[in-house]
Amino acid sequence: MELALFNLMSLNHDQETPEQVFAMTAAAVQLADEIGFDATWFAEHHFTSASICPNPLLMVTHCAAITKRIRLGTGVVVLPLHNPLRAVQEIGFAQLACGGRLNLGIATGHQFHEFNSYGIDHASRSDAMHEEWDILVQGLTTGRVNHQGKHYSYPDSPICIAPGLPPIYLAGAAGSLLERAGRTGATLLVSQGVRTAEMALPLKAKAEEGYRAGGFTGRDIPLGLQRYIFVTDDPSEQRRAAEGLLKLARTTLSLRVPVPPRDGVRMHSVPFEGEPSIDWLLENTPIGSVEKVTRILSHDVKVLRPSHISMYCGFSGLPQAQVLAAVERLGRDVLPALRRSAEQEALAA
Repeated sequence: MELALFNLMSLNHDQETPEQVFAMTAAAVQLADEIGFDATWFAEHHFTSASICPNPLLMVTHCAAITKRIRLGTGVVVLPLHNPLRAVQEIGFAQLACGGRLNLGIATGHQFHEFNSYGIDHASRSDAMHEEWDILVQGLTTGRVNHQGKHYSYPDSPICIAPGLPPIYLAGAAGSLLERAGRTGATLLVSQGVRTAEMALPLKAKAEEGYRAGGFTGRDIPLGLQRYIFVTDDPSEQRRAAEGLLKLARTTLSLRVPVPPRDGVRMHSVPFEGEPSIDWLLENTPIGSVEKVTRILSHDVKVLRPSHISMYCGFSGLPQAQVLAAVERLGRDVLPALRRSAEQEALAA
């Protein structure tokens, strides 16, 4: 099982600056490289404080120079927002820059306002992504792109990169894209959000239907879980983290509407019906001591049997020192126990 550090790179409060977020992200990735995380991810979002990163490949190439062994992932490249002929070159260059340590996460995207701002048809994104996926595979495996399709047409074009297809991860997809992932062995990335393991089982079941339809025959689909985690013994930090997690849940939901509630780029924190209380989050999510976080994540492994867990610690809005301390305790104290749990589950299977 691969264990990764996720970097959304959001502005968590009005006083936080893009410069601070960038610096903290780089420091967190360097720390993750040192203390045993297998991989790290960088998000792509546009036009809101949900993320300052418009292209995760920029962070991959930046962090390639300041890390030694950790795999660097795009979590994710929203392919319909990119020219695929350009994207295949940029992905190949990023793989070159990081010495083959690239994990390629791709997705259709879902935020209406991003598509509207770019003037791209939101409704056709899944159909277009099949062509974009074809172009990526063709370019990265052969060093050439020659494609004529419904959405894109390119003449025979040589690519100035050494051919090589990185591991592919797929997020936010349904239907035929899930079937394609099942055929090709791509790992599915699913956000567990604030759900318990049992609450997340229907998400896995729905994804598994698509994988099986595509011909997947293994016991468990290759599944990556996105988890929101903060390791601390300080009750005030725990509460601050839970408040940050609720704000993140509100923002995530608000970004699904055509016009997100914001002032400039700054998102409003809009309560939603049925949202969890802070006390519920403190009791049921992996926020708290090493023992509590380890217990919850080990239960996730037992119930959901993921092949990958992506862990995000940067949602609290706390200063850099506290966030990095949480990352360090997660890496040094939780990850070894989690790996042991995964090994035990694999043996039991």
